[in-house]
Amino acid sequence: MRYRVMNLEIRSENAAKPASQPASAVIKWIQCQSIVRNALDLGCGKLRYAQYLAEKCKHFSLVDSRIQIERRQIIGNCRTTVRDYAKAKWPHSKVYAIEDFWDKATRKYGLVLCANVISAIPSRRIQTNILRNVLRILNKDGRLLVVNQFTNSYFSKVIKSGQAIPHLDGYILKSRRGYYYYGFLPDVKMSKILSQCGFRIIKKWSNKQSAFVLAGV
Repeated sequence: MRYRVMNLEIRSENAAKPASQPASAVIKWIQCQSIVRNALDLGCGKLRYAQYLAEKCKHFSLVDSRIQIERRQIIGNCRTTVRDYAKAKWPHSKVYAIEDFWDKATRKYGLVLCANVISAIPSRRIQTNILRNVLRILNKDGRLLVVNQFTNSYFSKVIKSGQAIPHLDGYILKSRRGYYYYGFLPDVKMSKILSQCGFRIIKKWSNKQSAFVLAGV
């Protein structure tokens, strides 16, 4: 998605990490989950966790901004789009642009992963709007796992250098591809945001530099 903050264009797609850099703790958690009918990778980015989620469901939905899913980029060692790659790789999957996903969402999901997504959105209003929509499509036994970094040695150096602009829970940074936002959300703060959106907090924990919050209806 693209956002306007302080008259700057924030490009959230610039914060997406490559598929070659999944977090082992997230993979391990997914692999321990039971099979569900419907699973959702919300903010699928460059498909870091798609192959693991795809093994845990009968129907798989991938959602991100239109620019993220339609632009040509390197995925799986080839230059393609998220939409085309998913269509070829996972026949039981469907890719949606988040701009129109909520209106088209007719399924109830038993498993939703939201990894390093909320921390890339520079607006509390938009964060809560997305989470409330997730609550609406989560089934009564469904689980939402939200993962965010709460510390990062690289960004600590950038912040100290004076090249970062403080905003919301983190900072606006500039790369050669434009500006992007990086928020730091420890499990306590993320749990509070989820609770305010109507979620029931099941469990929260930290692993290395990442914070995990598991929530349900």
